Amino acid sequence: MKSLKLFAIAILTASSANTFAQSTDTTAVNNKEVKNRNVLLNASATNQPRQINIGLPSEMSATIYEDGTPLSWTWWPLLPYYYWSPGPGYGRMGSTSLSEATVTTGTVSNILTCWSAPGTEKFQGSAGYTTNIFGRQNFNVGVSGPIANGWSYSIAAQVDHDPGNNKLADAPLQQKQEQYFAGLTKHFKNGKGDMSLFYKYAQNQMLSDGSGPFYYEGDGSVKTLDGFNLGRDGYLPAIGLLEYTDVRTGEKVTKYRNQTNKAMSQDLKFVLNYNFNPRLSLKFMSKYHYAKVNTATPSAIAMSDAKAGEGNPYTYAYSEGAHKAGEAYAGKVQMRWLTADQANERAWYNTAELSGNSSNNRHKWRTGINLWWILPEDYASTALYMHTVEKNPSWLNFNGSRSMSDNSGGAYVDGNEVIAAAYASDDWQVTNRLWLSGGLRLQYYKVAGHNAPYLEYDMTTVIDPANKRTEGWSLKQAAKKAFSTDFFLPSVSLTARYTILHGFGVEAEGIFNRAGSGCPAFTGTSMPNTDPSDTYFGKAGIFWNNQWIKLVSQLSYIKKTNYQRGMQFSNPNDASDVVSMNTTYDVETIGWTTDFVLTPFKGFMFHGLLTLQSPKYKNYSFTVPFANAPAVEYDFDGKISGGVSKTIIELDPSYMFGPFRLWASFRYQSKQYINKTNTLYFNGRWETFAGVNYNMNKHVSFSVNFVNLFNQKGASGSITSADLVTDTTPYKHYLMAGSYIRPFTVEFGTNIRF
Repeated sequence: MKSLKLFAIAILTASSANTFAQSTDTTAVNNKEVKNRNVLLNASATNQPRQINIGLPSEMSATIYEDGTPLSWTWWPLLPYYYWSPGPGYGRMGSTSLSEATVTTGTVSNILTCWSAPGTEKFQGSAGYTTNIFGRQNFNVGVSGPIANGWSYSIAAQVDHDPGNNKLADAPLQQKQEQYFAGLTKHFKNGKGDMSLFYKYAQNQMLSDGSGPFYYEGDGSVKTLDGFNLGRDGYLPAIGLLEYTDVRTGEKVTKYRNQTNKAMSQDLKFVLNYNFNPRLSLKFMSKYHYAKVNTATPSAIAMSDAKAGEGNPYTYAYSEGAHKAGEAYAGKVQMRWLTADQANERAWYNTAELSGNSSNNRHKWRTGINLWWILPEDYASTALYMHTVEKNPSWLNFNGSRSMSDNSGGAYVDGNEVIAAAYASDDWQVTNRLWLSGGLRLQYYKVAGHNAPYLEYDMTTVIDPANKRTEGWSLKQAAKKAFSTDFFLPSVSLTARYTILHGFGVEAEGIFNRAGSGCPAFTGTSMPNTDPSDTYFGKAGIFWNNQWIKLVSQLSYIKKTNYQRGMQFSNPNDASDVVSMNTTYDVETIGWTTDFVLTPFKGFMFHGLLTLQSPKYKNYSFTVPFANAPAVEYDFDGKISGGVSKTIIELDPSYMFGPFRLWASFRYQSKQYINKTNTLYFNGRWETFAGVNYNMNKHVSFSVNFVNLFNQKGASGSITSADLVTDTTPYKHYLMAGSYIRPFTVEFGTNIRF
């Protein structure tokens, strides 16, 4: 019974660099990019870009596109940043506006876009080195030059070995990432354009663990656990040996983490840029993408107590230090939910885009097509583990077993997806005062494949009892099922700008986007709700530009429908009474944003942003049929959604004098709610960065950057057992495990151009 209770708690909880150059023209007529957002300054990780808040709950990774195509379409568990980091392999980078992403990709997000560096007609190169006080070693080098007869080459490589800021006993290096680029470019005569063939190989070994124990004080604040330095100490046992049942074969597997946590991708890309004449050009991009991931991720979830005395089921799993294998353990127990994914993605992306200008330069139009074919596959084995709560903890056995509840959450999908889309847009300078932009995307999206569902979406109708996730379940005993669904997904964007006086005017933007469920939604124990998800976005406000200020102030509205989450709800009066069910809801945010850039005197620039918003759940009511109590109806309509702050501030000053540039970036996000009743929350926090860049000459430059200037912990996490509670008394000085931001870090960089 205790084993079942532990499993229920585990499932409950488990479900739940340098700044690159940015334009300072916040209100430029080009509405394709987002400016001044310092995408590469991420307080939580060194190896991925940060996500720009748009008023909706964030995804697991920023969306990244290479050469107009996604780095990973499937996402989980093939996260985009597994195969990406900035470096000389890219000629340029930027961040798309919401309208641009809607029209060209069918998604509503600020996408980080990267374009492979083509060959050059003159020899040039660069080399860079970055390190930090924790021992990170990042090297990059890139060269390009002519071959003959208009042909040229480009070669680049990047290696990143990062031990991390929290020293893990089982992983001397938490990341070993390598990227290699090679390109061959043909430059056409008379400025007609170029064509390139690019190859990229990336591999990454990911052994990081960003969790640690701390006390949640009940008032939004946290306190550290005695003997544990949050952000600096490791919270995984020194023996990285994991045991689980392979969901494919049903056989017991024993592997070390460093044997499993690896990602690899290969990309072969053809890019054509052809100018028929000065007013008409063609872009064509075709990419074959193959990626595979093997991960064994033991995520820290709930805690329990092991009480001394007869009947205590907890013992040490290994002999370590003063403890012997089989010795009884009493104290706090950290539970970890292991998800061991073996996944791959094969894709063929094709995009063609014809663009042009009218003879009077009033219209800048384009039309394009996407033909994308993606084959994702994922086998996810699961298990439950326990260890002690301390620095460099020890694994525990429960009733003599290292792992429990093997594959009680096992998942599988073998799918194929087809995307066929046509899009068009036009930027129209109607008069010297009025500018309009409009875009339309029509997309057909087909999703099919095989999975192993036990229940329909209603969580009551049984599809096949062979697919019930019991301990030791595997595909050997499962009944694979075919699924198929398709979507017609229209998207539209409209933007208008009217200049009332020189440099001052009004502007407005509206977006509608419809999206469908991809293969990852079909991996679990129940079928997903295949209704499309609609996003509505609108904003209107003023702009003001002159020699010393560029300002935009706008009211905004965004709503996304049909969020789907498989969730577990714990009876507030009986923690062992846990109900799993699917939920569907909307999120709606009304906000006001002011974004400005000040340049009051030569060399000085100050970017500021203030967002006030109210992100709320909508249409979120349901009844939970608890087993040991009457069914309870819950209504979260109007509650603030979790993980989204109501106040966001960004302050980015910089000053250039002579060969020096001083810069800083301060970002604030207000409190975020932990549970759906809005009774528990984490206080707001600042994320701080600063740096000094020195250009010794036109060939050599140096930088010193600082992260988390005030060494804040930035702790956050979830307490899903408290998701429905209104009485917060039990959660004062509550020991839990969660995540945190990077501790104070100093980074040193050198770049050589030749």
